[in-house]
Amino acid sequence: MVKKTYNILFVALFLAALVIPLALTRWESGGVSQDENRTLAQFPALTQEGKWNSQFTAQFETWFMDHLGLRQELIAANATLQYRVFDRLLSNSNYHIGPQGDLNYADEAMFKDYAHANLRTDYWVGLIGESYVTTSDYLAEKGIPFYYIQCYDKHTIYPEQFTTAVKQLGPISKTDQVITYLKENTQVQVIDLKPALLAAKDQYEVYSNWGDPTHWSERGAYVGYLHIMEQLNATLGTELKVLAEQDYIITVEDGGKTINNVLHEEDMLEVFTIRDPQAVVQDNAVMGAWQDRDHTVLKNPNAGNDLKLLLLCDSYFNSYLLDDLAESFSEVWLIWADHMIDLPEILDIYDADVVILENAERVDRSGQMRNLAEKLRSLSN
Repeated sequence: MVKKTYNILFVALFLAALVIPLALTRWESGGVSQDENRTLAQFPALTQEGKWNSQFTAQFETWFMDHLGLRQELIAANATLQYRVFDRLLSNSNYHIGPQGDLNYADEAMFKDYAHANLRTDYWVGLIGESYVTTSDYLAEKGIPFYYIQCYDKHTIYPEQFTTAVKQLGPISKTDQVITYLKENTQVQVIDLKPALLAAKDQYEVYSNWGDPTHWSERGAYVGYLHIMEQLNATLGTELKVLAEQDYIITVEDGGKTINNVLHEEDMLEVFTIRDPQAVVQDNAVMGAWQDRDHTVLKNPNAGNDLKLLLLCDSYFNSYLLDDLAESFSEVWLIWADHMIDLPEILDIYDADVVILENAERVDRSGQMRNLAEKLRSLSN
């Protein structure tokens, strides 16, 4: 009797698993899945251009799987199972769980960066290095100091937290190759943030455990900011204002990232807000052709100097350090580093006193640097 009851219960559950999702299927076409950040399949047509649609069966299967009842709940259950039981995320994600349970991000190119499987020949390193020399010399002729700032991906500062499925082939990365060349063979002023971040990581969460794995934390950004300001003050011959911790309102908030609207780990992170900001955002129409998205102008009448800064950079500065640096200069123009080829034209309309070029580690702009250097050499001839 007990066995028969179990059999009936099993059959009932099996039928429910089949019937309930079918009954709850959404028969409308298309739509957007917020969890997967994609558009769902449209219901296929039986005919195309007056002919039978030979792909109807496959297209219908795709549509049906996209609109099956309880689909989001099943996705959530699968994602939770994969993470809680097997310590992994969904297979189509560039997010990865490290051996300490930390969240990492890496696409195919970043895996090669981490593995040091894409090193350059000495010849190519030399060509890249000389591109920075050409840029620095061009600006020096105009009386403009040039600084190159290297930012790093999380896996360089926390390699112990990266997925163990990838092994490193030696201690040197392609970024290390260029930075070493510049330091040992040129007079280019390089501000390398790796030593400062490595020194601070035992005391602070300079890249978050479960927050945005593609950037440093706000504490990490502040560590980088202090190192940058120290180097600028040591070489510019002027005393730029440096924001101390008491110049910020520092709060602690949950910055943990949620994957697929399902997986969330709390990560209490410091949030830095300038207590009494003096720099004011301006109408960026003065930038002419470079006034589009992510380009910004700030003026600070209380900077204590009349220095104008040009930042050629990416999101490490745009999202984390722009406001801080603007407290130290009378004016700042931020233009995305992808426009570095336009440096001469930018300087024609902006009389910059200092130029900073910053790159994230995962953004390889060596080809753009070589193109810029070639252009600058042609202008000098």
